Amino acid sequence: MQLIWYTALSMDGRIADGQDSLDWLEAIGPYEGSGTEFHDFLATIDAAIVGASTLRWLLRGGHGWPHGDLPTWLVSHDPGLVDRVGPTEAPFTRVEGNLEPVFEAIAAAGHRRVWLCGGGDVAGQALALDRIDEVVVTIAPVALGKGPSLFEGLALPHRAFRLAECRPLGGGAARLRWERARG
Repeated sequence: MQLIWYTALSMDGRIADGQDSLDWLEAIGPYEGSGTEFHDFLATIDAAIVGASTLRWLLRGGHGWPHGDLPTWLVSHDPGLVDRVGPTEAPFTRVEGNLEPVFEAIAAAGHRRVWLCGGGDVAGQALALDRIDEVVVTIAPVALGKGPSLFEGLALPHRAFRLAECRPLGGGAARLRWERARG
């Protein structure tokens, strides 16, 4: 199983502001391929894992879970959060606790490319377990000052990545892609 942390962040490394808002993403202007790039990425994914804060933000914004066609694992202590999502085409499973068995179950189900679509706490846990294979980040030209970081955690281990892509995007944003340097 390959786990890809595909997200956006501010120049000061925040994936949401101090109120868990993602409104700052509007700072990323249109760029060549912006209409299809994300959809092209999604076409390579066969499952997703999402944190409760990310899902709550989507629900507050009236978006629901827009990837209901992907088998999804929700990392949350809130059993009612799944009910708020409503019916999905693919299984939508809530998990909590140690994520290692979750990653093992996703791999055992035959999923090859899994999108870690939020948030920083889940990403920090995945990093600690050395499960992140690739990080794709769009950096917006804003500083937020507060909010969750790309990898949340008190004692994150040292993990090395190799830069695989670096390019400018619209509105002064940049795309960076790193691959895990193992061995």
